[in-house]
Amino acid sequence: MIIAAVGKNGTGKDFFLEYLAKKYALPMISIGDIVRELAAKDGLELSRENLHKTSAKYMGEFGQTFFPEQIVKKIRESGAPVYLVSGIRPLSDVQYLKTQFGTDFLLVDVVISSDEVRYARMLARASDRDGKSVEMLREYDAGEEKLFRTSETEALADVVLKNDGGIDDFYAAIEAFYQEHLA
Repeated sequence: MIIAAVGKNGTGKDFFLEYLAKKYALPMISIGDIVRELAAKDGLELSRENLHKTSAKYMGEFGQTFFPEQIVKKIRESGAPVYLVSGIRPLSDVQYLKTQFGTDFLLVDVVISSDEVRYARMLARASDRDGKSVEMLREYDAGEEKLFRTSETEALADVVLKNDGGIDDFYAAIEAFYQEHLA
C-alpha cells in the first residue's frame, strides 16, 4: 500500500506521514527531497521560489511525471509492502501513482480550515521557507495553485483528515486512520 498526503502548506501533511513512519517503522520518501537535491545540484538557494522554479524546470524538460517516476523507482527498489509519499502537488502526480499502484494507492488530504491557524502553526515550526504573514501564506497558496493546480489534486483524495483541533486531536485522527487503513 502506498499512502500519499496532499494539502496546503502548514496543514500537517508531513507531520501525519512522519508520525506514521516513526511510530510504525514505515519507509517514507518526499518529492520535495528530490526537488531540493536537484536545486542544490543546480547551485540554487533552497527558497520556496527556487524550489518552484526547479520543479517547473524538470517537469518542463522531462515531463509532468518526472518526479513521481523517481518516487516509483525508489518504492519498487525497496520492496516494502507499505510506503509513505510526501510532497504530492500536481494532479499528474496522483494520476501517475494511481496508474502504477492502482487500488494500493491511497491519497489523504490533510486540511486546516483557518489560514490564521495554519499560519500560527507554521510560525511554530520556524522554517525559513515559510512566509512572514498570513497574506504571504495566501500568496504562496496562490502560487502553488497556479503552478500545480493543487485544488484539483486535493479533490481526488480518498480520505480527508482534519487538523483543526489540538495536537492530541490530530494524534487521535492519525491513529484512527492507521487502524482503518493499515492495521
